[in-house]
Amino acid sequence: MKSFIGIIKRFPLITSMIAAGVILVVVIWALFGWMNSFTRHDEFVNVPDFVGKKSVSLEDFSGDSIRYTIVDSLWDPNQPKGVVHAQDPAPGTKVKQGRMVYLYTTAVVPPTISMPKLEDLSQRQAQYICEGYGLKAVFKEVDDPHRGAVVEQLYNGKRIEPGTPIEKGQTIVLKVGKGDESTADVSIPNLVGLTFRQARGKLMDMQLEWLVVPDAGIKDTLNAIVYDQNPAPGSGRKIIPGSTIDIRVTMDKAKLSGDSL
Repeated sequence: MKSFIGIIKRFPLITSMIAAGVILVVVIWALFGWMNSFTRHDEFVNVPDFVGKKSVSLEDFSGDSIRYTIVDSLWDPNQPKGVVHAQDPAPGTKVKQGRMVYLYTTAVVPPTISMPKLEDLSQRQAQYICEGYGLKAVFKEVDDPHRGAVVEQLYNGKRIEPGTPIEKGQTIVLKVGKGDESTADVSIPNLVGLTFRQARGKLMDMQLEWLVVPDAGIKDTLNAIVYDQNPAPGSGRKIIPGSTIDIRVTMDKAKLSGDSL
């Protein structure tokens, strides 16, 4: 004992360093032990399957093992309302206790949009717009000289003004003119090979509408060349005035040859 004390007195610096090292090892060991207990190392739970469950029933879910939050709602008229359709992490994933699970549900109430103006458009254009807005279009022919054109838009039996708030998924009745003898069917023109400027003039003369789809990067659409159209021309093929022809234009003349027509 006396010899040990003598060594300490003889080499105080070395003794202090050894003591500091021992203390450091003890502190690190204690710290790792505490962290292992706090983080519950190697203790995992399986994520429950929330998909298909109604959001109102999730209120009954409780526990410290898993938490959840609803981060988004998607309106889909073809799916049940207020039901979980996706989650992150996926069901069965092993996670630490207390992990947050993010749930995506279908909306209970459909979003509200502004009613678009469909009157004076062709039936085809009105159909496209309704699909884009999430509305259901029902067409009804009425006596009107403007054949194929929407003459009135109705909701619940009454005319609905453009800009009126309306829920997605609602049904709109569109009255379309039958036309008269002066609006007889016209032959589908062949627009391939014409510039868009020329094709547009021809369509205007025939009282037809158009929807132009330019290739990427085109800056001068008027001088671009039509290389495809829908409906396509053909012997005896006719459409009613006011109908829409989709035309694709390009600056690449190679698209005018072979199967590209």
